[in-house]
Amino acid sequence: MIRILIADDYMPFRQALKDFLETANPRLKVVVQASNGREALNLLEKNPVDVALIDIRMPIMDGIELCSRIRNGWGQRIGIITYTGFNSPSLTAEALQSGADLHFVKPFELFSLKRAVIKLADSRKVTSSPAAAVSVG
Repeated sequence: MIRILIADDYMPFRQALKDFLETANPRLKVVVQASNGREALNLLEKNPVDVALIDIRMPIMDGIELCSRIRNGWGQRIGIITYTGFNSPSLTAEALQSGADLHFVKPFELFSLKRAVIKLADSRKVTSSPAAAVSVG
């Protein structure tokens, strides 16, 4: 199972993403939803996730600061995908510099997002797994 956090201040969009992802692939499970970055951080303390989907524009704590705090607290264990409705190269660069692995601009293709979530989660599991012991006989 791939555990997902969605942090977005617009509840209908969070719900639409959750419904799509969980229907599109049985491995995907949205385990945590937050309406701002501070709430997301509090929830991450108690709920491990593999991938965080983060809106850049949120009240209280925006997605840029949330990305930085996730990277500082969890390192590379959590894959981060940010998104926004603003098509701005500087905002994309800022998101990536703050720790996002990928950045999408709305409207984005949901199947592309689904593939990105799976690929990112699978790459984290491969890199974070301990190396297998090999005995030489």
